[in-house]
Amino acid sequence: MRGITVAVLVAAATAVGCGGSGELQTADQEKAALEDLAQFLKNLPAEGKKPPARMAEFEPLEPMAPMASESLRNGKMVYLWGAGLADGGTAVVAYEKRAETESGWVLLQDGSVKQMTAAEFKAAPKAK
Repeated sequence: MRGITVAVLVAAATAVGCGGSGELQTADQEKAALEDLAQFLKNLPAEGKKPPARMAEFEPLEPMAPMASESLRNGKMVYLWGAGLADGGTAVVAYEKRAETESGWVLLQDGSVKQMTAAEFKAAPKAK
């Protein structure tokens, strides 16, 4: 009987661990997608281009930001269309969708990616 109890506890612990790492992996992917978008926005001036004002303008440039493109298309990331980077800027340019209601990753105008709570996100200035 004791062996069965131990086996059940080990199986339960393993199942709980799997769920947690999946969330962590998703969060890491969304952070990486925001970093990808930051690099894309940093490279645009060198290409003689402005930040895209809508998805139709972004589509031809998607190969320059493949991870960001996937997150934008699946709705996990929100980009404030037309917003670009600015040295020292603190406004939100893009964010992980769940940042609106939970904590999540955000891209700021200075190109940094940081995590914010929902309250911090709501209080943060948004890029125009």
